[in-house]
Amino acid sequence: MKTTTPIITTFFLFAFVLGQDNTNKTMPENLKTNTLGVSAIWAGIGFMHIEYSKIIENGKKEYGIMLGTFGYEESYDDVDIIEDYSYGFKGASGLKASYRIYRKEGAKGLFLQAEFGLLNYIWGHKKEDLDWIDVNTFVYNPSLVIGYKYNLPFLNKRFFIEPDFGVGYTHNDPKDGGIKYMGLDDDDDDESTPDVITENGSKGFGPDFNLKIGFHF
Repeated sequence: MKTTTPIITTFFLFAFVLGQDNTNKTMPENLKTNTLGVSAIWAGIGFMHIEYSKIIENGKKEYGIMLGTFGYEESYDDVDIIEDYSYGFKGASGLKASYRIYRKEGAKGLFLQAEFGLLNYIWGHKKEDLDWIDVNTFVYNPSLVIGYKYNLPFLNKRFFIEPDFGVGYTHNDPKDGGIKYMGLDDDDDDESTPDVITENGSKGFGPDFNLKIGFHF
């Protein structure tokens, strides 16, 4: 937790500084400078969340913060038993800070966005008849995406959709000392074939894509 506190503090300060409007500029008429939105993809996998964004500099730039959770179970769910160890999952919560620059003013159209996601999840392990041991793991996910914001042509264009695509780096290393978070995977859905023992977590680059739906206010 000590290593994550400076990161969170830095991003909140960064967002605060960027959010100070330039008083020498006048916003275009009818441009609302606040938005609320959700990711259709994240909602589809059960991640309850909301994202707030602030539009600045005549709609040329925008920063946002997202908070969300998968919820938490009182007991362990999705338990896998491997040899004499059991592994389970309890829940997760996270946040994402973002900063974007539009190609043109007006907070619409093509944009480039930098993001930093931080997720904390609780998993556990236990040996035979011993008690469960809770483990907190943090996942770091910086990314850079290109997207397009389209204001829907009704209700004064208050509602919008925005797809984006890019690349991100994920650091997810769930372990408790010498014990790693293991699981069983059955990709072929064939009950006659044995499950494959896998090691949860990942470190590396990969695609990052999203579909956000929201409204201005």
